[in-house]
Amino acid sequence: MAVTKIIFLDILTILPVATSPNTWKVRSVIAICCCQLILNIQIHRLALNYKQLNYETKWVETTDIESVCKSLGIPPTSALPDGTPKYTLPALIDNTFSPPTLLSDSTPIIEYLERTYPDPDPSRALYPPTSRSLHAVFEYHVAHSITAQLLPVMIMDLYSKKTPRDRIHFRQRTEAAYGKKLEDIELKGSEREEQWEKIEGAFNLLASFMQVGSGGDVQFFSGSNPSLADCTFGGLLLMLRYVSPDEAWIKASSWSNGRWGRYMAALERWTTSE
Repeated sequence: MAVTKIIFLDILTILPVATSPNTWKVRSVIAICCCQLILNIQIHRLALNYKQLNYETKWVETTDIESVCKSLGIPPTSALPDGTPKYTLPALIDNTFSPPTLLSDSTPIIEYLERTYPDPDPSRALYPPTSRSLHAVFEYHVAHSITAQLLPVMIMDLYSKKTPRDRIHFRQRTEAAYGKKLEDIELKGSEREEQWEKIEGAFNLLASFMQVGSGGDVQFFSGSNPSLADCTFGGLLLMLRYVSPDEAWIKASSWSNGRWGRYMAALERWTTSE
């Protein structure tokens, strides 16, 4: 069996799949380079068979991210307001070369993978240098108009999928930030429906970007091949599907005249387990 050279650090939950849109974003890019399932975990991933590299997932509880990253020599992602180093996932260790490459944060990881494991066909590039400003705008829209708006309607779903240890951590830091209990942060009734309508509007705007000709569908944001935008947005949709299958995914898959259900169907060959 081939020796695994790449280790990808992802966030552990009680589900047998990855649930973080940030780690999915990188996982999908790695998966474009990877096809062997490690640790007997049924991991769904995007773009499974592009480059056929091998990687292993190391699952880390949120509570342990800092200590694990420090022990492995993975650099912090940023700094807290008081200057304390901040450690987050995703992170990656590539032992293919010497010395090994240790990275954190999605953008540096994606840039490294594209540079180190380029596809022979330039048309299949996920992140061409000329597209970086457009991808930055896309990610800004997704982060501010969608991801940031989900917490008030998904907070208890997110909480319930965490491990018992991480539930304590999540509750403490979120309640400290909002000054109220988790149960009171989540919107209810008409306020909840208004929030979902706001999020739907952001989805509809993305759908309008994908219109071509007389209004027919295109498979992906850049056409017939997935791009970084699809890794970003596909990861978000996978999070909705796994974390909130009975509400968030039902809503999202029906929005924009069912476009996002069809979109996920187009990604399906890269989101099934090996």
